[in-house]
Amino acid sequence: MRPDEAQPIAGVLSLIRELTGPATRAENIGDLFASSFRALDHAIDFDVAAAVMIEQHLDLYVVTREGAASLVGPPLIESIRRTLETMIPVSFAATDVIVKAERSDLPRHGDGDSLANSTHAIISVENRSSGVLLVYRAEPFDEQEQQIVEIFAAQVSLLIGQLNAREQIQGLADTDDLTGIANKRYFRRQLPMEMERARVYSLPLSLLMFDIDNFKGINDNFGHTIGDVVLSELCGAVRETLRPPDLFARFGGDEFAIILPHTDLGGACAVADRILQQVQMLAIPADDEGTIRCSISLGIAEFRSADTTSADVIRRADEQLYEAKRAGKNRYSFAAS
Repeated sequence: MRPDEAQPIAGVLSLIRELTGPATRAENIGDLFASSFRALDHAIDFDVAAAVMIEQHLDLYVVTREGAASLVGPPLIESIRRTLETMIPVSFAATDVIVKAERSDLPRHGDGDSLANSTHAIISVENRSSGVLLVYRAEPFDEQEQQIVEIFAAQVSLLIGQLNAREQIQGLADTDDLTGIANKRYFRRQLPMEMERARVYSLPLSLLMFDIDNFKGINDNFGHTIGDVVLSELCGAVRETLRPPDLFARFGGDEFAIILPHTDLGGACAVADRILQQVQMLAIPADDEGTIRCSISLGIAEFRSADTTSADVIRRADEQLYEAKRAGKNRYSFAAS
């Protein structure tokens, strides 16, 4: 092997080693690209590296040299559009390219920062053209560097596939099998985070806890299969009343919890009213061609600065739930601060 052949091979091996480090531990696609582009920087010189994800409405992830952030602008977007048009027989003219992550932390190699020359490669995930990697600099790229970019794109494609698989597995681990909503494990992770956000930014936060009135009677009279149907249908009805930021979780059995960010006690009571009305309209077919109607009892706790742990908020909401039971069920209860 000639010395001039050994250098590119060493560069490729170094690149692959780099990509089996931090990039494999990335928790999201933005961090994955940032780590990957830093690894590529050790193999070839470039001023700007970009990844545009076709399947995510042209989401763009960009890394530049220190001080070269000004290159992320209309000329770069236009160059990306031209490249896409040469590779994929679909017009992206009417689709906005959205910069999802931009970093300017690659070390400088000289004074040049340019988009004059580029090379690119397809990101292929599960045999689909999912995106395009592009690298730019002032000098042209030679054939060996183009091959390195193609090898790099293939490795990044594998990393994206692994990240997607991890996210799917995590989603399954955090989801209740029967109802499709969050499970208790996920709820217990999220509530302290929301409490800390509320504390730091002085935002309101409330927690609802509810369970189904006389659910044991439904199971005894109609069987556990119908009981499961009731749980599933009720969760679907409750979800229709909630906003995207609200976290709805199965706390256990027929007990559920709802975290309401940016919601004070009055807002939480309004949510509870909507949920009660929605559940009262629910009619679930039974095996004997009859219908099952059910009601729920809710307890509401507004986050207070004196709440030192998530257990304090849960306890107060649970106490109010049982207060609603004692007051006659099919209602909500809260304790004023």
